[in-house]
Amino acid sequence: MKKNIFLLFAVLFISTPTIKAQSDAINRQLTSTAFVVDEFIKRFDKGVSYKDVDSYKGTPYNNPVFLLGNIYENTTLLANDVALRYNAMADEMEVKESITTPDEEAKLLTKSIDIYVKINGDIFIFAPYQGGVEEGGYFQVLFEGTQYNFYKKNIKKFYPAKKATSSITTDTPAMFQDKPVYYIVTKKGRYYEFPSSKSKKIKVFGEQKDTIKKYVKEKGLDLNKEKDLKKAVIYFDKIEGAKL
Repeated sequence: MKKNIFLLFAVLFISTPTIKAQSDAINRQLTSTAFVVDEFIKRFDKGVSYKDVDSYKGTPYNNPVFLLGNIYENTTLLANDVALRYNAMADEMEVKESITTPDEEAKLLTKSIDIYVKINGDIFIFAPYQGGVEEGGYFQVLFEGTQYNFYKKNIKKFYPAKKATSSITTDTPAMFQDKPVYYIVTKKGRYYEFPSSKSKKIKVFGEQKDTIKKYVKEKGLDLNKEKDLKKAVIYFDKIEGAKL
């Protein structure tokens, strides 16, 4: 993606005595910015109108509706109770002043490793790839441990609509299908991707793979299920921390 397609969401250090004043200032910036989200989405719509939800199955978003959340820069709260939505197809974070603000007035949050959001309890961070922000992406934080973190990359696979090929077949609508990818991440920022197969997932735990394999068997875990893979990562982080 070219840098000039991103909305430059200016993050300011505002010397105000209250969080509310900071939030109001950020919200005013959101309102005054001219770049609207529909102009961006049209470049990535795959021939599908995102607003016409009856024309496709699934959703291009992590959640199809805007939810209230907060925007942070490191530990500083920049905006609270703004409406946020993660566009997984475009890998963009959409933001508007409130739930009732028209979607056409939504803006795109600048991609920065220093800025993260909390949406209805879910944390999304932006991480660069190979040192470059433009090649980076958003990850959902599922667990933060003492030695390792557990991240989820929300990926959408798009299947275009198909016309019926005979009188006994029917049209098939376009579809967005979830294809999440999970990672163990070291505190130094090194990413280890979990493969799709259960047996290969175990290998990601390195020297602890036999210990994790035993734990998975004892607990009856299915590593192809997110909640069970998370339990294995939490246990892995615990035993790695105990070694120190």
